[in-house]
Formats: sequence, C-alpha cells, structure tokens
Amino acid sequence: MLDLTPRVTAPDFSTDPLGYYVWHLENHPDMYRQFRATADAYRAGDPDRRLSADMICHVMRWHSVVHAGDDQFQVNNNLTALYARLYKNERPDARISTRPSQLDALLPDERDRLAAAFAPLKEVTQDA
Repeated sequence: MLDLTPRVTAPDFSTDPLGYYVWHLENHPDMYRQFRATADAYRAGDPDRRLSADMICHVMRWHSVVHAGDDQFQVNNNLTALYARLYKNERPDARISTRPSQLDALLPDERDRLAAAFAPLKEVTQDA
C-alpha cells in the first residue's frame, strides 16, 4: 500500500519543476517504488518488452486511487518523464520510451540535486 500521508504542499510545477520533482521524491518515495515494481512486473515475462511510463502511471492510477488529500497531490502526467528516466537509470536494459523534457536540459548542480533526492530510492544490487 502506498504511504501518501499528507505532509506539505508541493511546489508549483509550472514555476519550479525541479523543486516539484525533488519534493515528490522526498515526500512520496513509495510512488516511484510502485512504478518500478509495476514496470518490473510488466517486463517479467519478456524483459525486451517496450514500456511506456505513461502506461505504467495509468496502471498505478487504476489499481489504487492514488491521492494524498491535504497535499493536493496525485499521480499526474508531470511525473512520467521523471519516472521513465529514473527507471532507465536503474534498468539500463529496459526499453522504456522517453520524450524530450526539461529534465534533459538540467544544469550539473540541478542534476546533482535530483540525484540526491533519488539516491535513497535506488535499489541496492548485489554483484555475484
């Protein structure tokens, strides 16, 4: 079950997309974890299957009325570009499509800020 306990109000995506992404990863980490689990389950039968972050987000919406009341937050389309890139970072072999996004134009310090917010969510893999 996703933990979407109201915490704080998200930054306005239209004026601070990076702040919105960082806020989201720090305040609702279970949403990306659910995205990763759903994408992994979809790929389980065929690891070469092509994925769409938009499709995975729609599946998440369908399975769990994803909503955090007082945060005025829900899974929205602003997250698909972020989720696709994070998933591709963790699963380089995944065939997940990405479209051009403001994420592609982040400056090095902005990338570092986003990477720091994502670091606690990365899966720890054990080498054989």
